[in-house]
Amino acid sequence: MADKTPDVQMLLRVLTAHYRSLSSARCDEAILRQYSRLLRVLRGGGLAFQERTLSPKVPKKPRKKPLGISETRLQDASLDEILKLLNNEETPRSDLEQIAIVRFSVPSGSMRSFSNKRMLVDKLRTLVENERAHETIGEVARGNSRTD
Repeated sequence: MADKTPDVQMLLRVLTAHYRSLSSARCDEAILRQYSRLLRVLRGGGLAFQERTLSPKVPKKPRKKPLGISETRLQDASLDEILKLLNNEETPRSDLEQIAIVRFSVPSGSMRSFSNKRMLVDKLRTLVENERAHETIGEVARGNSRTD
């Protein structure tokens, strides 16, 4: 226990004393076994866990203010305008989610599947490319039907 910080040593002493009091009070065996395993982890290789758990919290970055893009504006925006928003690093994730949901009809529940902002931006770029392809196909089809 010499390589552990004083906070960790104190915590281990308190938890060990608590374990002993539960044991002497004839606590449920299953709870005692789980508690014993926890103490073993904390005493053994759990130093990284201890440091993460006992270290002071680092304040989170302030959230970026949403641009507040209206649904009508999103529906009417050109694909180039959408791409500008996607390429802007300052566009908050909440606005990107709004673009996906409103403009491209992506179900709101599927936003969880994009674990980071980069994945969401990539998905949106793919949707923009698909919409461009559909527009091109439509233009070609309309052009072909006029010549028939």
